[in-house]
Amino acid sequence: MDMTEIRRTRTPSAGMEQALLTSAAEILETEGPEGLSVRKIAAAAGVAPMGVYNHFESKFGIVEALFIQGFERLRDATESIGEIHDPYMALREGCRRYRALALAQPMVYRMMLMQGVPGFEPGQHAIEVAARAFDALVAAVRRAMASGVIAEAPPTETAQLIWASIHGWVSLELLGIGFVEDKAAGYDRLCTALLLGLRP
Repeated sequence: MDMTEIRRTRTPSAGMEQALLTSAAEILETEGPEGLSVRKIAAAAGVAPMGVYNHFESKFGIVEALFIQGFERLRDATESIGEIHDPYMALREGCRRYRALALAQPMVYRMMLMQGVPGFEPGQHAIEVAARAFDALVAAVRRAMASGVIAEAPPTETAQLIWASIHGWVSLELLGIGFVEDKAAGYDRLCTALLLGLRP
């Protein structure tokens, strides 16, 4: 019995979905969207192709699950900055975590926010999950406004401004477009300028 067969017999049903998602993310990162196929994802996860269809129905079903998982991680990272006492420093940390998540899985980030998988369109549930990640940023902005560290304004509008700014930097960085040697320091300067510009 080869190793693939051993993995197939030993993969618990409860863990199969995550194994498929992990394999799909790895393939996406190393081979790009053209490398994604049901057969290749199944082989990498050590399960039969039917396991993909049973859990996700199709390749795009897996892509949508990665989309949802990515935005859930972003939401969790943003919500957790509420544990930071200083609302201004919480926003700074939120900006840092945003870039860190993007750099950890750049192709997943491109799939989430830059149409990185041709033909993929997220369904209504996936869009709602993405919206909740934005809601977490709006909540952090409201908290900062209530404490007086950024100017009063429509919270959704200010959150959109922040997201657009940091997404712009991250998108250019992932595309290899940039004119600074120290990208981390440059991003930090962007965040400083952005948040200082929002002060009362």
